[in-house]
Amino acid sequence: MKIKFLLLPLLLAASPALLYASDSKRTADYILTSPSDFEGKEVTLDVALVKPVNRKSPVEEIAFFHAATIDRQNHKGGGDILVAVLASEAADFAKKYGTNFEGRNQMTTLRGTLIASPKGPRGQVWMVDTTGKAAALIKENKLDVDGGDGGPHGPGPRRPGWR
Repeated sequence: MKIKFLLLPLLLAASPALLYASDSKRTADYILTSPSDFEGKEVTLDVALVKPVNRKSPVEEIAFFHAATIDRQNHKGGGDILVAVLASEAADFAKKYGTNFEGRNQMTTLRGTLIASPKGPRGQVWMVDTTGKAAALIKENKLDVDGGDGGPHGPGPRRPGWR
């Protein structure tokens, strides 16, 4: 009898964790809970909107956006992640995913490879690379993604005022 009474509180205590496990696996929050599991693999995200990074890209052919993801199962925000796109496709990318959530309710998915910057003094930044070029540029030290604000920087020392 005592086991039955002890089992009920245990199940009730575990239910929030079980409910969280049912959240969408297509959000930045989900991917970033264990990013090393997804590193170098293609990921699919449900995107609510994108915002361009507020600085000029250090690599002319690549543009950067912050993508706000959405948990479409539970109708709630799913976190943000940095996205690298070809600069020649930046306008179409912004139009496809939208830069304003107002009036958007269609499901728009984004696919790309999850990559990381090297660990620096401010941590490591994870991003979705849709170009296939960002990982190589990071390895060649031609692209540094600073952990402070998630924005991209070119090689060499940081210039004051970039933040």
